[in-house]
Amino acid sequence: MATCVWRVRYIDLGRPLLKLFRQLPFGMLGGLLLLLAAACSGTPTVTLGPTATPPPGLNGPEYGAIVITTDLALGSNRVVFGIVDRNGMPVRSQQAKVRALYLPPGDAPGVERASGVAEFKKWPAGPQGVFSTVLEFDMTGFWQLDVTTTGPDGTPVMAQGALQVKEQSDTPSLGSPAPQSVTPTGDEVDDLATITSSTQPDPDLYKLSVHQALASGKPLVVVFATPAFCVSATCGPQVEVLSSVKEKFAGKANFIHVEVFKDPNLIQGGRPPADGTVPAVDEWNLPTEPWTFVVDKEGRISAKFEQFTTGEEIEKALNEVL
Repeated sequence: MATCVWRVRYIDLGRPLLKLFRQLPFGMLGGLLLLLAAACSGTPTVTLGPTATPPPGLNGPEYGAIVITTDLALGSNRVVFGIVDRNGMPVRSQQAKVRALYLPPGDAPGVERASGVAEFKKWPAGPQGVFSTVLEFDMTGFWQLDVTTTGPDGTPVMAQGALQVKEQSDTPSLGSPAPQSVTPTGDEVDDLATITSSTQPDPDLYKLSVHQALASGKPLVVVFATPAFCVSATCGPQVEVLSSVKEKFAGKANFIHVEVFKDPNLIQGGRPPADGTVPAVDEWNLPTEPWTFVVDKEGRISAKFEQFTTGEEIEKALNEVL
């Protein structure tokens, strides 16, 4: 089984999030772990606070909203979450209404400061998927998501989730210059298998290094993913989506896939070494993968997407910078 690209980090849940986690039944926590594993490229190394273990039993809410985007900061953010029932089974729906409540320190009630409509985004493999919306956060700290939707059988679904908003994102923030990473290109190697784990690589995605694309005066779409070592089965399709979008915008923008791991052809047993990532992973400070970035003609980050992103989402963001 492939390892995950998540960096080892201690997650300080804080009292508001600990309270919500304690309310989750064991089955729902199983759904949380499944969503985390599916959203990630392997088994995430996540350490909760020492008092974050939920009590056993069947008490707690009927549904939970599990936020799987990790890099949230002040301003506009794409928020991706899944809904699971108390048995850990994912809930599907076309849309969901989302209210974001800021949780002040202490026991003060949450204050609604943002809202939106989340669309269900089906993953390429199987029937599963996640909900995606854009929320504007104006306060750092802990937030609660109140999600309402209707299940496939018409049952009303009300779920809660929680997240933390930082002052600045770990990855390059919107409007900031894209890192001038020197990434491998096809003309430097005899076999593309040495720079990508894709089984059927698209040579067009390896014609330019990121730093060359940024100097071209054209918009750039760059995907950081490892197709062969992605447990969720979304990394390979994410690169395929990139190729599909490329065909629609031929000559208007540059498209690059950056393999997360060095020398993917030499990896044995499907377990890449922890220190085996390419320099660009550190230069872009990626905590997870896959990541997709849209960069404008001036070389600034215009849009970014954590986890699997549909072609429609990428095309919309790209059209805004053409």
